[in-house]
Amino acid sequence: MKRRLFLAAGLVTAASRLHHAGSHSMAGDRSRDPQQAFNAQDAWTLAMERDKAEFLSDVGRRCYRYLVEAAHPKTGLVADRGRTDGSQFSDCASTAACGFALAGHGVAANQGWVDRPSAKEHVRRMLGSLLELAQHERGFVYHFIDRGTGKRAMRCEASTIDTALMVAGAMHASQVFADDADIVSMAGALYRRVEWRSMLGDNGCLHMGWTPESGMISHQWDTFSELTILVLLAIGAPTHSIPGECWNAWRRTKTLHHNGQPFLSYPPLFVHQYPHAFFDFRNVVSPSGRSYWQNSLTAHQAQIAYLKSLSQQSASLGHYGDDLWGITSSDSVAGYRDWGGPYEDGVTRPERGIDGTVVPSAAGGALATVPEQSLRTLIYQRDHYGQKVYGRYGFTNAFNPATGWIGSDVIGIDTGITLLSAANLTNEGVWKPFMQHHAAQRALDRAGFRATDVEALS
Repeated sequence: MKRRLFLAAGLVTAASRLHHAGSHSMAGDRSRDPQQAFNAQDAWTLAMERDKAEFLSDVGRRCYRYLVEAAHPKTGLVADRGRTDGSQFSDCASTAACGFALAGHGVAANQGWVDRPSAKEHVRRMLGSLLELAQHERGFVYHFIDRGTGKRAMRCEASTIDTALMVAGAMHASQVFADDADIVSMAGALYRRVEWRSMLGDNGCLHMGWTPESGMISHQWDTFSELTILVLLAIGAPTHSIPGECWNAWRRTKTLHHNGQPFLSYPPLFVHQYPHAFFDFRNVVSPSGRSYWQNSLTAHQAQIAYLKSLSQQSASLGHYGDDLWGITSSDSVAGYRDWGGPYEDGVTRPERGIDGTVVPSAAGGALATVPEQSLRTLIYQRDHYGQKVYGRYGFTNAFNPATGWIGSDVIGIDTGITLLSAANLTNEGVWKPFMQHHAAQRALDRAGFRATDVEALS
């Protein structure tokens, strides 16, 4: 669905409710002026939509503020996490957060939140650091790197997926700032140096990474997850690309159903969001005819229904519902957790120890996918909990309404995905530039995707 259809869906829903309410009222009062009633309905609907638009702009600006203020002043590398009040940032940067920030600067420039020369300077500084300072192995940048030096941090891996997200952000920046030769050149160099084939297994699946201590990590991207953006960028790469047939190498499991609609499932919701922040899957289907847009849409609807079912199982989960939903990997009172989701058809037990935590970025990253449901819960969270959860950088990473626990940090990738999804809902602010990049189109072509119409995917 195009942006106008997203907005129309909300307008039609609100207008329909108002129409029915107005009809009952007028039936009881024949003297009421129908035109006056219509004007009141229209004004109320427009006011509601204006509030949503203002919220999207406000949350986007706050998320972007983090990507600017969490960047090292010399390198531009973005901290993995920081305090919600901006008082402290982690010493290590997240390679994926840097990718989201590269795209975020383009969004901010196009939205008018920052002047283009300033945005370009941010992008040039970060691209230069990723090329010249960031420690890497055959182009694969380490998952975490020191914000000031670019050196490997926390004995982490040279990561294939994090490198893909970094490259995607650079691609977007090179399109938005196509008039800047330095940005275009550096973004291209960052992509070209990645030796994708070096991480390819004999089975056609990419390995997750490499460490100096152990060499190639044995685990592979061999089943459905956020791997879709990685595999596509490796297929569409200008150099060292992998064969298009690799798209078909990984397993399409596990398949669940929601309201009779099958979907590929993997519990944390972010796996249904990160690839969709960049690749616009709405009007294409895979070689087998699968719509990954529909898959993501169904996965989101299934999680909302799943959480609502959990609310009936215990008091600690009773707050989950239409007004308050969303879990994905996040902080918690017990540390960082990889929260689950729908486990198997007909099963609604808490998977992976769900304790009532709410993760705002689960709905934030879903803004372009299920806008009405996402806006409903995010605005509710802002209005109901106020500055305790919604502050300088938008929403805190996580909180638990049942216990009163509120996380002290925001996390770069979660703040970033909220910004990018809000931009796609507002004006396709990431999709349009990214999909105009020749590598994005080449990836879909080589993988065997084909165009279809909007109606078939809605």
